[in-house]
Amino acid sequence: MKATLKGSYTNHYRTGLIKLLDVLEFRSNNTTHRPVLDALELITRYASAGNLHYYPAGEHIPVHRGLSEDWEALVYKDDKRRRQRVVRMVYEVCTFQALREQLRCKEIWVVGADTWRNPAEDLPTDFEDHRVEHYQALRKPLDPSQFIADLQAEMRAELEALHTALPGCDWLSISDRAAGAVKLAPLEASPEPRNLRRLKQAVQARWGTVPLIDMLKEAVLRTGCLSAVTSVADRGTLPEHVLAERLLLAIYGYGTNTGIRAVAGGEHGHSEDEIRYARRRYLSTEAARQIAIEIANATFAARQQTLWGDGSTVASDSTHFGAFDQNIFTEWHSRYGGRGVLIYWHVERGSVVIHSQRLNCSASEVHAMVDGAIRHGTDMQVEANYVDTHGQSEIGFGITKLLGFDLLPRIKRINKVKLYRRLRLLASQTPGRVWHRR
Repeated sequence: MKATLKGSYTNHYRTGLIKLLDVLEFRSNNTTHRPVLDALELITRYASAGNLHYYPAGEHIPVHRGLSEDWEALVYKDDKRRRQRVVRMVYEVCTFQALREQLRCKEIWVVGADTWRNPAEDLPTDFEDHRVEHYQALRKPLDPSQFIADLQAEMRAELEALHTALPGCDWLSISDRAAGAVKLAPLEASPEPRNLRRLKQAVQARWGTVPLIDMLKEAVLRTGCLSAVTSVADRGTLPEHVLAERLLLAIYGYGTNTGIRAVAGGEHGHSEDEIRYARRRYLSTEAARQIAIEIANATFAARQQTLWGDGSTVASDSTHFGAFDQNIFTEWHSRYGGRGVLIYWHVERGSVVIHSQRLNCSASEVHAMVDGAIRHGTDMQVEANYVDTHGQSEIGFGITKLLGFDLLPRIKRINKVKLYRRLRLLASQTPGRVWHRR
């Protein structure tokens, strides 16, 4: 794979990336990441060196973390005199990969950029003046040592509780094996509830197959969510019931991917031009968001908590939708293997969507998870968020801890994960010896 990447870089991508170095100015607020910036300066100096295979023997080569692991054997080669040299093209590939990773977390930023701007500009300008209020909203102490001590005490208590409970888990075995230390017993199939089949038959006999458009109509009538839709112009002249019917048809056409042209062919008396006019004038992005929030809040208010619970847990994941190349948001996704857009959903355990957003195919799902959990706009109070392996990271755990909700990811290769209890130093009876216990 690395050989293929190097071949693609030298034959096609290098020309554009080298030109970008002449346009973009990279900076960092931490001297720890200075080697990557020095490496970019080295690449720029030798950008027009032709077919130079190795960097000159006397040249200082900045060493950064992108040169570690499997790349090290490809970067450093022995020349004909058995001197260790740095392969120029491979070094450039490693440097650009390190630059990409550090740009994502803003360890390095771009002068004059917006998304990749100086991270100091992301903080509120009045943060220091309102530090006490911000910490009170997060329910965190002002003293960092107290916060660290409380967090360490909580981690010790939880690890101790896990250590105590492990022997009593008959469905879990921990032993040395090649496939991993942790092994979970498969879950037994739960029996089907006795009345579930009768309930399905009763619902089928009473209502039959309910069309999706009727469900949407009932949701609008019961919640009154279309009252949040206002005209983008100064005033509107359409009767309320006519506007509601056209908006329902437009929402149904987009939501089912049927399209307005196909929806306009029904026997409802509204032409395609009329539906498109109502969509352009009334159905903005903010209006659609308010409609979704109204429906979600009405669903939460109508629920009986004794049956459905208080609704404080969500699960979030992304979905890839195919789109035409003419769409300016269309991107090629390497994992899904096609062109389209990526939508990230936050779904409550009762299958109610509380937030959705469009992502770039290379965007971090950790950022999308945090953004949706705190800015969903509904009355729901998120206390826990389930994600897949792409939504977990040490930074994600830290941010969700600060914001007051639990991050519950699917941990990749959990059988290989090691948890260490705090080392306790116990003085033995023998002078000069110390026993260590995990």
